[in-house]
Amino acid sequence: ADQADINEFSKLNIRFHELEDDIKSKKDHLQNLQDCSNEIMMLLDDSEPVKLSVGEAFVELNQEDAQGHVDKCIEEVEGETNQLQAEILTVKSRMKELKARLTLKFGKSINLEEDES
Repeated sequence: ADQADINEFSKLNIRFHELEDDIKSKKDHLQNLQDCSNEIMMLLDDSEPVKLSVGEAFVELNQEDAQGHVDKCIEEVEGETNQLQAEILTVKSRMKELKARLTLKFGKSINLEEDES
């Protein structure tokens, strides 16, 4: 049972760091989308088409459609980020439980300080 708890803590710790990286990546992507949205709003000529990158191609859209597409992408990324943040809270909570249990049993002879980062 103790070894299972240690293994679970280790797996959760790895997942915690993966989630941190994913959240950072999503936040960077969100910032890029918000910058894009601001650029579209700042265009002076409403009739000028906007070149939007879709995969490896560029598509020309009118400003309203481009803004709608970017807003939809922002919503999706915000939703994904919120899900990742909820998961990281669950992981941290479980790690805290395991750490308390293992520290109680093993005292200072077990090092579980990785979650403090």
